[in-house]
Amino acid sequence: MKALLSLLVLFGFLLAQDLYQEFVKEQVRQIPLKKAIIFGRGKAELITFMNPDCGYCRKEWQELKKVPDKVKVYIFLIPFRGHEESRAKADYIACSRDPIKALDEVFSGKFDGKPPKVPRCPLVDEHIRLAESLNVGGVPYNIILKDYKVIEGYNPELLKIMGVKR
Repeated sequence: MKALLSLLVLFGFLLAQDLYQEFVKEQVRQIPLKKAIIFGRGKAELITFMNPDCGYCRKEWQELKKVPDKVKVYIFLIPFRGHEESRAKADYIACSRDPIKALDEVFSGKFDGKPPKVPRCPLVDEHIRLAESLNVGGVPYNIILKDYKVIEGYNPELLKIMGVKR
């Protein structure tokens, strides 16, 4: 009887995992990847939601930027609500002529305490609406496209999980 119960629990767990993966896959289909800031040209694809003032997002960026030939990252920006400095940094990145350079400048701390003076960028509003529609609550929020695995928060093993590092 215990073996049967264990088998049923395991089956239920596996079924729940499959359903969750299908749910994430359906959510990903709704994400307009053309609206993302795209970094890299690798085969390992990642969708990430980041905040310009998030220390863990900055840490994750430092790792991702080392492997542009191995990853393709779709970056969506979510500034902290009510924090004009965070919003200004996101606007600067999203509407920059070279958004990857701008992202690297912001994530390296260049504008900390002295945000760039830029107009509002409508693309940031689209990123915010998308994050809200997906119920993204915290950052970094990552979806690995190979297997639709969601990683909420910073994980120092991200590149390993993506199959990029051993």
